[in-house]
Amino acid sequence: MRNFIIFLIAILITALVTAQNNGTFKFYNTPPDKGAAVSKTSFKSNEFIYARMELGKTLKEYFKIEDPDVATNPHVLVFRVKSDFTAKDGQSYLGSYYGSHYLYVKPEDLSKTYLDLDILPDPALASSVFCLVSTFKGGKYGSPVYGLDLTSKKNNSTLHYTILLVGGTTNGNDYDKPGLPKATFTFDIVVNHADQTVIDQNEKLCDKKVAEEGMNLTALPPIFSKPSKPTDPKLQPAKLAAILKRDYPHRQVLKMALRSDGGNTWLISKNDFGIPRYRYYNGILHIAYKQDGVCYVGTVELIENYKGGGTYWYLVADYSSEYDRKINCAAVK
Repeated sequence: MRNFIIFLIAILITALVTAQNNGTFKFYNTPPDKGAAVSKTSFKSNEFIYARMELGKTLKEYFKIEDPDVATNPHVLVFRVKSDFTAKDGQSYLGSYYGSHYLYVKPEDLSKTYLDLDILPDPALASSVFCLVSTFKGGKYGSPVYGLDLTSKKNNSTLHYTILLVGGTTNGNDYDKPGLPKATFTFDIVVNHADQTVIDQNEKLCDKKVAEEGMNLTALPPIFSKPSKPTDPKLQPAKLAAILKRDYPHRQVLKMALRSDGGNTWLISKNDFGIPRYRYYNGILHIAYKQDGVCYVGTVELIENYKGGGTYWYLVADYSSEYDRKINCAAVK
């Protein structure tokens, strides 16, 4: 009976792991959407490397991604990497996951049943975006694998890489938390010390391209095609357009969309003494706008400052989002 119970537990654990890690990875020398390349799992250190994860369901479903409409709060996957290697002195080491990187989830990828990843990309084609903070309000860079130090490893030895992707969280410390959707994949790189200079150069070029272009949107977020429709006269499109023109005269607003957080239309912010400071729309106003010839997508909050005697001043657009996302002006329709 004891052996049977142990066997049953093993089956349950296996089933759980399979349920959380049922993606199929393939690796290529060219981006998988650029042509029919042959997949492989071992590469020379002077080769470009790309990966495609076949999910069996949409990216949104597989990694339990919610609320895909907020362009100023991008969705992320936790990305952790480790490598087993042989050092220059011939000593073998088993790696462990170090640090957490965050991989930006592109809105256009949410409905796809696969995920393309840069591992060691051609800098001119780099598109995967990483950051050390989940808000992406800091330095953005290309693939963390580009940080490899070939010269500290034994020449002609093999680096065995394992990468872990984790969804359902914005906290990298949760990477081993049970129940989160996960996927792991492995590949090998054969070391050639002569490639170190090129690796370093490619890393800098890749980081530069990603920092400048990686977060740009190719289409408006879905909220613009299905906005909330409040009944309050203050929140009608013509009124909001006039408010935006008054409060942000340097912006040419191209499109806007209200998102309601449900419940009461207005909420009140009070000070420590319980006196109202202002009341605010229970949601957010998304805007696509042009400034200095460049188009962006961002948000503003709508508030009415407290006047006294239970009354409020006129509605204003305030608390504009930081790090607004660039978008091709032609995509704002």
